[in-house]
Amino acid sequence: MTVEHDEEDAARARAIRRLRTRGLEAAVNALIDLAEDKTAPANSRAAAASALARGNGLYATTGNEPPKALHEMTAAELKAAGEEIERERREFLALMEAGAEGSVFE
Repeated sequence: MTVEHDEEDAARARAIRRLRTRGLEAAVNALIDLAEDKTAPANSRAAAASALARGNGLYATTGNEPPKALHEMTAAELKAAGEEIERERREFLALMEAGAEGSVFE
């Protein structure tokens, strides 16, 4: 390993740590602010509320069990997981478009 490689790994680790702490808090705060904003479009508020409910496990069908690893899933489970990811991606994009005037992290 080179010093440059070690520096890149350290920078990556710091960025991931920041994303998982401050980034997560900022994202949750933005979702809460949007869900509570009576002047925001109804579809944006609904998407934010849905993301918050999902984040709290409201839609979970298996309780608090960790999800299966991809290699343990059946074809049907993989398809369902892919569809869920796509649905979440569309909701996230809708939230980002609704906040196009400013950053959701401000």
